[in-house]
Amino acid sequence: MKKVSFWIALAFNLSALAQQPAGSVYHTPAEINGQLTSLAKSQPGLVTLHNLGKSFKGTDYQIIEISKKSATDKKKNPAVLVVADLEGTAPLASEGALVLINELLKKPERFENLTWYVLACGNPDGADRFFQKPLLVDGRNMRPWNDDMDEQTDEDGPEDLNGDGFITQMRVKDPDGNYIIDDKDPRLMKRADPLKGEKGIYKLYPEGIDNDGDGLYNEDGPGGTNIGITFPFLYGYNQPGTGAWSGSEPEILGLMKFMTAHPEIALTMTYGSSNWCLVPPKGGRKSAMSLTAIKLPPRYAQMLNADPDKTYSLEEVKEMLKATVPPGTTVDDAMVAGMLDMGPVINPLEADSKIYAAFSDKYKKYLKEKGWTSKRVDPQREKDGTFELWSYFQLGLPSFSMDLWAMPKPKDSTKNVFMAYNDSILGGKGFVAWKEFNHPKLGKVEIGGNVPYADLLPPGKIDTLLNVQVPWIFELVKQIPELALGEVKVEAQGAGIYRVDAWISNNKQLPFPLAIGARTKVPPPAIVTVTGKGITFISGRERTPFEGINGNEQRKLTWILKADNPTDVLVKVDPVNAYGSEKSIRLEGK
Repeated sequence: MKKVSFWIALAFNLSALAQQPAGSVYHTPAEINGQLTSLAKSQPGLVTLHNLGKSFKGTDYQIIEISKKSATDKKKNPAVLVVADLEGTAPLASEGALVLINELLKKPERFENLTWYVLACGNPDGADRFFQKPLLVDGRNMRPWNDDMDEQTDEDGPEDLNGDGFITQMRVKDPDGNYIIDDKDPRLMKRADPLKGEKGIYKLYPEGIDNDGDGLYNEDGPGGTNIGITFPFLYGYNQPGTGAWSGSEPEILGLMKFMTAHPEIALTMTYGSSNWCLVPPKGGRKSAMSLTAIKLPPRYAQMLNADPDKTYSLEEVKEMLKATVPPGTTVDDAMVAGMLDMGPVINPLEADSKIYAAFSDKYKKYLKEKGWTSKRVDPQREKDGTFELWSYFQLGLPSFSMDLWAMPKPKDSTKNVFMAYNDSILGGKGFVAWKEFNHPKLGKVEIGGNVPYADLLPPGKIDTLLNVQVPWIFELVKQIPELALGEVKVEAQGAGIYRVDAWISNNKQLPFPLAIGARTKVPPPAIVTVTGKGITFISGRERTPFEGINGNEQRKLTWILKADNPTDVLVKVDPVNAYGSEKSIRLEGK
């Protein structure tokens, strides 16, 4: 197979990006909505459009559903939810969602037994700023917001002083400055390090004017809320762009209500700035609960034969607990945290981390088989308050993400990544050279710096980039749990009494549910039902909660039934957000 560069395409003049007509490379929110509406009208038997409300600026907030319609409103199949560009600064993500929609409609077998929900433009008001001039990276929705908490609102925004169509930076010499010119590349600025004998001689400002005269620049321009960082998990109170409260914007509230109304969602994918497909979600967040000095409550200390006055590590507690549980029971961080009421989990659980690592290895192999071998810059770590975090930690779902592009790593590791990329791929078009400008308040300054989005969007055509990566989700969904009834064994005990053994297996890689789902008790357990005319339960119940099963695992359930007359009995496994199964057995009566 011919090798192609994963993250590099043909270079083009990035400075022309802001001037390109809408739709030539990226679609505006209005254009995306237009495409979705046309699809729903042209294929009513396959495509449904769900309007979740309107954004702050009045744009329809829409999820497209692609599924085989059923006779009832109740969803019989599990579903996948894909959300794109919730942060409003990843137009490539929305293009990926549009590619996914087209790929789905090409092959109806992909939604024969699986419902697809796609939110192609997760932050329409923020995304719309990409198509406005001057260009800057800002995904907030323009809701009036007093960022600097003075008596005015949105009074001090950026200005394109040099008229190049971009908001970059200003540097000005100042004896109180904290910056110096980088000795390795004079285009770059770096903070002076006094320990190295360095003294700052420059101050850096965003390009603009101090409109309110408070000594700060662009600290309170048109901004508002960034939809992508306002979800409940690790929501940042009083942080820039997080709004009044989690769910304060109609888009977030509409999406959360949609997920509540659709418990059949079994897996989520976020197209945005993180990439959990390539790099599994990381831990390292500090919890208020110490995991190295756990003091056991007296009743648990007695149960585990431990000293209630001594502290133990999490690993020590797990080892003690293993000796008290039935054979085959998984003892993990989630079980211990739940038992001891250790508060919310803020780092991926150990069992889930292993699953993510396994999928990451598969994804890398998948890319290699496609011939995409170039090394890229590591993806951003997910921000607090993002959808992918909320989906995993609080909804207990397999949550994946993809950033779809990143700059290539330079061959010379000593070089600045962006400047190496700018020079070798963009031909210098990703950086505005410093040039003197007579500022009305600061006097002589120099304006220059990185072109907005030069490090976030690939140069050239994006078709190949998306057509290779987007289909990875079709591999992921193959591993949605399927709770399959294997052998159902009936043994007559005499006098119309029967022992029924049913083996339930999950032959997929994903467990049902993830460890975090078992910890939070979300999603709900599957229900195993045994129904038939004239049967009486001696042991077992008609409805049995099936709490969970790991990937590639099998479990047995047993019932003792009485049937005086021959009858057919249906054994059914009915999960809300996984594949179920059923089998009919015959009890012959006395």
